[in-house]
Amino acid sequence: MPAASVTPEYLLKGAAYALEQCGLLLRDANVLYRNGSYASAVALAAFAKEELGRWTILRKLRTDVLGGKRLTIKDIQDACGDHESKQRAGALSISMKAERGTGLDKLIRTQVGGAKPGSKEWKEARQQLEDLRRRKAKRISSERHEQRKSALYVDPISGGWNRPTKELTQAFAYDHLQEAANDYRGPYDCYTNPETYKLDDPPFYSALDFGGTFLPFNALPPPRTTLAPPTTTILSNCFSSSTRRSRSISSIRFRRSMSASTVIRDRFRFAIVISGEKTE
Repeated sequence: MPAASVTPEYLLKGAAYALEQCGLLLRDANVLYRNGSYASAVALAAFAKEELGRWTILRKLRTDVLGGKRLTIKDIQDACGDHESKQRAGALSISMKAERGTGLDKLIRTQVGGAKPGSKEWKEARQQLEDLRRRKAKRISSERHEQRKSALYVDPISGGWNRPTKELTQAFAYDHLQEAANDYRGPYDCYTNPETYKLDDPPFYSALDFGGTFLPFNALPPPRTTLAPPTTTILSNCFSSSTRRSRSISSIRFRRSMSASTVIRDRFRFAIVISGEKTE
């Protein structure tokens, strides 16, 4: 007897629960961070990113079922069973940082104001940044998987042992948690502010029971800001700039375009932050 098929509603619920779990894990990671447990905070945030990846995968599977494809629970387990696959699906943005004076720093600054938009110099810088983004996107899932393991396990390494409590710094944990919170914020908004988004995808929002039978979306854990290592970073959907007084650094974030129900495709938008010189 063939296994029973899953319904679109079943996958809709699973996606919502995965997003809820992502928010809960990030909440607890923030608690660990504030208590100085930086390695454990990184590990928990890595699992949160996997749950965000599960959310993406389950939405894709729901779209497949709506299109007539037959799926079983075993199919769902297979689709969500690999750590790196979930990390790849959960990577809703890609960030790059550079110290002042480096080649990457110059590219970022050219994009944010060092050259006239549309000029040859501006276009060349944008293309180089996009090439760097593509290369990083290819390795991000394996890198995040290795970061999770290095935050959890004492493993033999060249010259000694990996000790999570010694190897992972506060600054690394801060960046890791901020990145995860930024990625969670978009899906969170799609569910908790339906009036803002429902015109983009009426069938999806009509399928959700807000106030509901399986998850009150206003109870989703809100994106939380971690304690900064000394200061915070400001990011936006398009371009933004801010000044950090702790160090001289530039950063760029590529955010995937997304809707609440459809597959998140490989389209990215820029979000740039430029810091100032260190001052006393």
